[in-house]
Order: sequence, then C-alpha cells, then structure tokens
Amino acid sequence: MAAVALRNCLFATAVVQVLCDRPDNVGPLGNSKGTRGNGAQRRQPELLPGKRQMGQSVLHVTRLHRYDHAGLAAMLQAETLWQASLNGNSTALRTFKQRHNYVHLSEQQSKGLREHHQEVLAGGGMDRGRAEVNDSFLRTGHRKTRARPVTSLKRLDSQYVGYIGVGTAPAEGGNCVTTDPSSFMDAPRLVDDEDSSSAIEHGNCQVTEQSQVMVVFDTGSTNIWIDSDLCTEGPCAKPDRHRYNHKKSLTYKVPVHGLDLHIQFGTGEVTGPQAIDDFHVGPLTVKQQTFGMIQTEAGAVFDDVPLEGILGLAFKKMSANGVMPFFDNIINQKVLDDNQFSFYFNLHNPAANAIFWGGTDEHFYNGPIHYFQVTDPFYWSIDLVSFRIGDKEWDFDKGKWKKNMNTEFAPAATGSLMEQQQTPKAIVDTGTTFFTAADGLFEKIMDELPSGCCEQVNRTTHPNMIYTLHSTDGNLVDFELTNNEYMSVSKGEDCKDQEYCSTDFMKINIPAEHSPAMVLGEVFLRHFYSVFDRGTGENENIGRVGFARAVHDDTALKRLQSLTKNAASYTKIYGSKHNLR
Repeated sequence: MAAVALRNCLFATAVVQVLCDRPDNVGPLGNSKGTRGNGAQRRQPELLPGKRQMGQSVLHVTRLHRYDHAGLAAMLQAETLWQASLNGNSTALRTFKQRHNYVHLSEQQSKGLREHHQEVLAGGGMDRGRAEVNDSFLRTGHRKTRARPVTSLKRLDSQYVGYIGVGTAPAEGGNCVTTDPSSFMDAPRLVDDEDSSSAIEHGNCQVTEQSQVMVVFDTGSTNIWIDSDLCTEGPCAKPDRHRYNHKKSLTYKVPVHGLDLHIQFGTGEVTGPQAIDDFHVGPLTVKQQTFGMIQTEAGAVFDDVPLEGILGLAFKKMSANGVMPFFDNIINQKVLDDNQFSFYFNLHNPAANAIFWGGTDEHFYNGPIHYFQVTDPFYWSIDLVSFRIGDKEWDFDKGKWKKNMNTEFAPAATGSLMEQQQTPKAIVDTGTTFFTAADGLFEKIMDELPSGCCEQVNRTTHPNMIYTLHSTDGNLVDFELTNNEYMSVSKGEDCKDQEYCSTDFMKINIPAEHSPAMVLGEVFLRHFYSVFDRGTGENENIGRVGFARAVHDDTALKRLQSLTKNAASYTKIYGSKHNLR
C-alpha cells in the first residue's frame, strides 16, 4: 500500500544525548546532571569522530537514488557524476558540496514546502499528508477493505529508489521449465523438443530476472506495486519505463483468492490485479510473493516521478487482504541470518544512499546504535517520551507548551493496548521527507521556529529541537537537532534574493488509533543511520528501530562505491532514452 509522510542552521551538528545511570552523577564534561524518571540520569556522551561501532555482517547492499522532483535529467546527471567518480574522476562529486550547512532540498521541494506553510498557517487547513486524506482501499465485488499507508508521492516528498528483480526468465534463447517453479535459485530444465514430458532429461539452462524495475523502498507502507504489461496507456506505459511481463515469467502464478486493487497516492491513483512471483534483491530471492500489478495510473504525480513500483517494508497489520508482506516472507523463508535492514542517507548527494540487507556497516555511522522497541507494529512506531524546543516541552495531553520539568516516563509496553496507543509515538518513515506534527502542535512549532531570512536565524531565535526516546536497555536518549539540521535553505524574494530558511515541518494528522504521533522522515534520517530489526520475526512486538549518528565523509563515500561498483547504473538503463548514456 502507500505510506504516511516527515523533517535543520548556523552552529554545530546534531547531538545524541544518552540518559543513563552514572555512579558519579557527573557527565563527561564535568557538569552535574539531574535525574529523569526511573532513576535514569542524563549525560551527554563525547562524540569521537574516529571511533565507530563494528556492525553486523551485511549480505547485500542496494544503492539508492534520492529523487527530489528536480526532474529525471537531474537524476541522471547525478548518476553520471557518480559513475565518473568510480572511473577515477576525483572531482566529480564536488558538485554536491554545499556552501551552507542547512538541509538541501530541490527548488521544487522548497517551493512546495513554502506553499504548504502559507496555506496551512493562513487558515486553509490544508493537509497534504497521507494518513487521513489518502486512505487507500481495496475492492473485490462489493467488499471494501480500508488501510492507512503513509507515503503520498507528492513533490514535497523525496523518494529513495533502487532496482529489484521480478519474475524468472531464461537468460538465453530456449524454452525453460522449472523443477520447482517457486525457486529462482533452482536451475530450470532446457526443453529442446515439443515433448515437455522429457524436459528433465536435458541439462540445465541459465535463468535471470524477468524484469528489473526501479521501486521506492518505503518503511511507511506494506504492500508492493509493480508496473506491468497490463498497462497500455498513461505514465506506466511510457517508453522509458520498465514493466514486469507476467506472461514471460516462469514463476508467475495467479492468486487463488486474488483481488482487484485500487489505491490512492496523494493526487494520483493506481489500479490492478494481484499476482504471485519471485522477487530478487541482488543474490537474495523471496519466493512467491503476492503483489499488485499496475494496470492503470492516473494523476500528474506519476508523470513527474520516474518510479516503476513501491516496495513496502512495514508490518502485516497494514497489509491488504492479509497478504504476507515482503520482509515477513524474508523472515519465514530464512533468507537472511539477521532479520534486519538498515538505511544510510547522504546529506547532499542524491546518488549516494543505500539500504543494507541483513545487518549494518560501521563505515556509515559513529558510536553505538541505540535501539527502541516498536510499540505499535502497524508503522515502525516507537514511544516518544517528549518533544522539546529549547526549554519548552510539549504537553500532548493538554495541547500546550510547558517548562521542561524532567517528568518521569513509564514504558508503554507495561500497560494495556489502549494505554500504549495513547502514548505519543514517533513514526520512522523513509517515504516521507519532513518532520511532521498534527493540528495544534504544528502551528505552535511554527510560532516557535518561524521560517524567514537566514540572516535572522540564530541560536536564540531558533533553539535546538529535541526528541526523547526510551531505549530497549532502559535508558532515555535525546536526539538533539540544531537549527541548521531542521531548516532548509532556498532563494527568497522576501529576503532581497538572499537565502531564505524554511522550517522543515509539515502538518500531518495520523489516524486516531495510532495517535498522537509525529513522523521522523528522511531529513531526520540523513543525520542518523537507521536500523529496522524484526528479531526472530515470531512476534511483531519485538521489532525495534536503531539510530546512530551518520558519517558523511570521503571514507563513507568510498566504502559505498566499493560495495556497489558492480551494481546496475541508472544511466545505462535509462540514459540511452535521454541522450545521457
């Protein structure tokens, strides 16, 4: 299905503060720290740039491109520079070095964000979010099932896209059948005569993916949609789009109780039937995955976004018609030794992002990874202990600011389901760009952190913003962002063509059963390497999310180049149709 939506100025970098027991009650800088709930004490750990935690073994890395609505040509240009750097051009990536420390957005995103602020704050009540406005639904006969995804595919949101393989086809000429049609790894038999009954007598033939499609990897949704041969007109039939052809796949199956699906993505919508086939991510194969074949696409959003599908990575509770989600199949089929995936998002380079399957890579983060239990396994939703701006803390119960009093926190896992759902949540969503807040809180945040000319932004006018989370080891952890990390810069007429700083927040109302909640989107995740861990997979409630300070240096870039140098290039696949090959 689709997903929900989420999002820094002049000094320092974001700081992670760990609230933990310390016998001497003294922080590393020698300052005494007060207690906060459950006897926990706050201290700010030293950040050691050269010290990194060893990561778990990664089975495969998929490089991702951040599509920010600057256009396909800009995307391919970034890819061309990336490929040039692989070929020894050390200056190719300097294009992405920023002359400022603010969050980098495309011109289209900056314009859209400013319009969103103007309309909402002017009283228009505009909510461009996904959760309530974009409820998706399924139709089968007269039956209708509702679901609430998080991603909208609007010009405000970035999409992190990469390639996956769908289906199975012969690598060379000849007819192939499989001894186990659900397995891409089992070698199919070559048929060289009309009597298929004797096929098993004739050696093996090589197979490959039936198609490679570029999909959004989205933790804010669960279902899978893939462009297919059923589409004959509209954006999904464009000559530069790749489509899965179910008629040519050896492992395609028709679901026994398949549905015709209909889903809303912001201002666009897609329809199509369910199908079953194998999915391939590098050397990994997920057998017989149920997904939606895109038959029709409507809406300008699909003209603007050069994607060919969405791969949802959230939980089964969001799944359409109870379909087993992609990552649940990974768990059930024991595809990975460790049931986790992790993301690295580059601050500025749209071509230098990645998803790591089966572990973490210590080259991309500093210090320890702090883990937080998923307490509402619909989204990747974790308990939000507090949200603060400077010395003001938001009271979710009363809907107003209060002075930070270091109030105690009782973990939601010890309460009833209703109590857990009423505990404020932080939803971690790779398919959303900005930070989000609901009605009331959004307006208060914009009062405290107004957008304006960058020369007027300083530590006093725009103090640090802090999310406090409760870790699985019993500590409270502060994620503190400075104004250059929660604001983005653009040119503004109001500033006499000087830089204009926008507060990277959107107004999003999450459905009541999952509220109150704030979304941590990809702008937050550019600063923090993120881990999505399902543990044994036997119980969704043991899922956890991990964060560590992301590393953005030449070492990380070189590591990513080394890991993905043999991966498919966007310019090779798309460039010939855009004179960029």
